[in-house]
Amino acid sequence: TSLPSNGAPISQDSGEMHFLVKQEAKGDLRKDSRVQDLNNVINRLFVGRKASSGPNNRRQRMRLKLRTFSVVCLTEDCGILEWVPNTESFRSLVGRTYNPQVPSDSIHRRGTRLSNFNDANLRNAFQRCQELFFVKKNLKLAAKKFNECVLQQYLPVMYWWFIQNFSNPHAWFEARTNFTLSAAVWSAVGHVIGLGDRHSENILIDTRSGECVHVDFDCIFDKGLYLPKPEVIPFRLTPNMLDSFGPCGADGLYTGALTESMKTLRKNRDILLSVLEPFLKDPVINFSSSKSQQKSSEDKDIKSAKRSIGIIDGRLKGVYNLRNPNYKKIKREDVEPSEEGDISHITQLSVEGQVQKMIMEATSHENLVQVYVGWMPWI
Repeated sequence: TSLPSNGAPISQDSGEMHFLVKQEAKGDLRKDSRVQDLNNVINRLFVGRKASSGPNNRRQRMRLKLRTFSVVCLTEDCGILEWVPNTESFRSLVGRTYNPQVPSDSIHRRGTRLSNFNDANLRNAFQRCQELFFVKKNLKLAAKKFNECVLQQYLPVMYWWFIQNFSNPHAWFEARTNFTLSAAVWSAVGHVIGLGDRHSENILIDTRSGECVHVDFDCIFDKGLYLPKPEVIPFRLTPNMLDSFGPCGADGLYTGALTESMKTLRKNRDILLSVLEPFLKDPVINFSSSKSQQKSSEDKDIKSAKRSIGIIDGRLKGVYNLRNPNYKKIKREDVEPSEEGDISHITQLSVEGQVQKMIMEATSHENLVQVYVGWMPWI
């Protein structure tokens, strides 16, 4: 078949293109494809923000966007994914980083101690902290020991990766800014759609720009809450991520970008819900483990999806409705019953109030000590 021509020669060589052919063992690549479609819509909403005059003008000029990639599904568990170049996992970068201000013989110098999951001492220390809650039902003590025995013994080093990887001051500042802004946008979107399984291998960093890229979107609609060890945090905001933001931690640019992101998402609530509505009738929402179960549980899945849309609608109205399932299973002995009352799941907060609540929950030691050890909450 001849190609259309306007008289000028047409090059058919698109250059070298890299892609990944992936077959999921348990997941469904159609979820990844649908989440990317949603992310593209969100990016257009960010581009369409109108700059305003006044003190918020700087926030309006923030470069807010989600780094996306193409997903072509061949079957429900097999497909072709666009290769995202120049990226490495957050965990691998932490493992390669060191703190030059610490003596060379200090245990706090190198990030390999943090990223080494084979370190039995680290894993056992964390699991002993967890036992204080899951066995002895004392969450306050578990959080205290988690801070003393894990966080204070495995100090963050990611701040230094930006200094060591970007020697030019301007490039360093731009990379750190890109990381902070992209982390904030992913935090906002991830919380709204209930994106879980945010362990340190599912967050990639562009080593040239510092930008975050999230992968693996099988765990959506708060599916993380139903794991054997529920993922009870809204998004990943662990010590090394806070360290990357600079001296202000989450209190500076990150909070401003997260506020602006949530403001944009909440303002466009109807558009986002209309994009998410097809999940109601799409087989993508089937979380059953086998195809035979999917047909028999169709009505149950539709009800579950409708409930998920309702939860997302609440978050777009300012409600923090991520409920920790552990509190129903475990009767805490470190608090009085009257102290357990929490009406935040029905209270509509302002954008600023919602952002502060999200950050507080994401960084809470009481929440981090409850997650699965493979999530590595100390990184």
